[in-house]
Formats: sequence, C-alpha cells, structure tokens
Amino acid sequence: MNPSFPEPAGHTKRFVDFKEADLLPKEIILLAESSSEDRGQLPLWKRMLCTDAQRMISVGENNSEKALIKKGEAPAREVLLRNEEEIKEIISVERLLIDISGLPHHVWAPILKSAYEMKVPTRVMYAEPDKYTLHPTPASETMFDLSVSFDGLAPLPGFLQLTEPADDSKCLFVALLGFEGNRPKRLIYQIEPEPVVIPVVGVPGFKMEFPAYTITCNRSLFSEFHAHANIHFVRASCPFDTYETLTEIKANYPDYYMYLAPVGTKPHSLGAILYAIKHSEETEIMFDHPVRKAGRTEGIGIIHIYDFGCFDEL
Repeated sequence: MNPSFPEPAGHTKRFVDFKEADLLPKEIILLAESSSEDRGQLPLWKRMLCTDAQRMISVGENNSEKALIKKGEAPAREVLLRNEEEIKEIISVERLLIDISGLPHHVWAPILKSAYEMKVPTRVMYAEPDKYTLHPTPASETMFDLSVSFDGLAPLPGFLQLTEPADDSKCLFVALLGFEGNRPKRLIYQIEPEPVVIPVVGVPGFKMEFPAYTITCNRSLFSEFHAHANIHFVRASCPFDTYETLTEIKANYPDYYMYLAPVGTKPHSLGAILYAIKHSEETEIMFDHPVRKAGRTEGIGIIHIYDFGCFDEL
C-alpha cells in the first residue's frame, strides 16, 4: 500500500489473508465451483465446502446462458442466468458475499442485479492475482496472455437493452480499459455514427506499472478516436469511485446515451454494472465475452471486500 495515495472508500476493506472470522454472521458465500486461477477459490472456501457447506453456493459455468448452481448440500441445479425469479430464489438469504474473483461477468452480473433488486445485504470480494502471465509474443495491444478468444458482442444475461438512443448523434462510449487494447476498439466499431469516446484508466493501479501498461496497450484507441483529452483516472481497485466517475460523466453529458465497455479491472466492471442497473433506461453494457486462458494468473494478492449494504446509497 502506497501511503501517498488516499485511502479507498470507507465501504472497502483489504486483507492479506481472509479468515472465517472476517465473515459476517449468517453471511452466505457465493463463489466459483472451480477455477484455473489460484485466486478463483480461496483456501478458506475449500475448507468451508468440506466443513460448513450450508454457507456455500457454488456456481459452475455451463454455457453463456446457463449455470450449474449448488446450494449447500443440495444437488446442483441448472439455472438460466436470465431467469431472475430463479436466481432470486437461490440468493434469498439474510446476507450475501459474492466472490467474483473466479466468476465470469455473465455469471456474477445477473446475480448482483437480483441482489440489488431484492435489497439483500451484499458484500463483494475481489482477490488480486500475485502476477499475470506474460504473452509469449507480446504486441502493442497485448502484453499479458489473458484470453484464448472472444465469443463476440452480446448482452449480459438480464441486461438486454430494448430501447435505443433517442438521438444517435448524442452517444458516449465509456471504455474502462485494461491490458487488451483490441477489445474496446472492436466494440466501438459496432456504434454508428462514431460516439464520443471517454477512456477510464485505473490510477493508481494494483501495481505501480499497471497504468503505464494500460495506456501502452490502448494507445491506438487514444490516437484513432482522439480520446486523450477525455481520459479519466479512477482507482483500479474501487467500484465506488467508478460509479461516482460515471455519474460525473453523465452530468457533463446530460442528454447523451451511455455505452459502457467493462473490459478492464473487475472492480471497475463492478462499478459499471451497478451504474447500468441503476440507470438502465439511458445506459447499455457492451461486452465481448472473452474465453479466458487457463493459468492466466499466478498466486493470490490483496483481497478486497466491498460492502454495498442494501444498495441504498447508490
């Protein structure tokens, strides 16, 4: 932790080692059933799955539309991720902790949306990796070996937008940037006419050098869309700051429709998803559904816990 940076929002806690004592009373944990990354399932979760399974909801990815969800010791059930009533039945608990570290966006986003609508007291966990795997042939837009392929532009379950911008000439494309510079450009090309492009870079980053990597990998985005003047810097680890920044951007463009591309850090994506839930009539999530590379990260770094309570402050 760099003492020269301001502390994160008061609703955030950080841990080097998350223990059972750090759980809240009656808190149910929702997590990935398995993961190719160390951070995808903490040692604590593995122990609790054996010793206290009633507190665990394990989610196994079936495909882009379905998941296998096992609650406690009950048999796993196949759930349509766009079936909000079924998801709400599963997460109808007193308190919920969602570990998004090993879950893909199309799984955790609809679950978070249901928790928001039900006002379930919710905390979200994100575990940093200790390090990312370098790409065997680094290029200007790809430094780390993160994705095998992309399934292409499609709505996240529960986030299908049925309305269109009232004025196509008044659209924003807010790109929450990461280390894969080809992703936001592919999404922008789907929008006509060309929108106002606003890049968001994680500063400070999880590591000191990460903001420089992000800008380097996305430099063609900046130059092609003349986006340098519109860049915003938001703490890479903070969904609350992300949400506030999106609120400020909207205030500067009050009559613009906002496309959000959560292709950077998961905390940035978390803030963007919550903003889209809250402002669904004037906001649309654009996502390209990456197929993640096995072993893309190593180890477990700092663990972040974001306390959203009943979402009353959003």
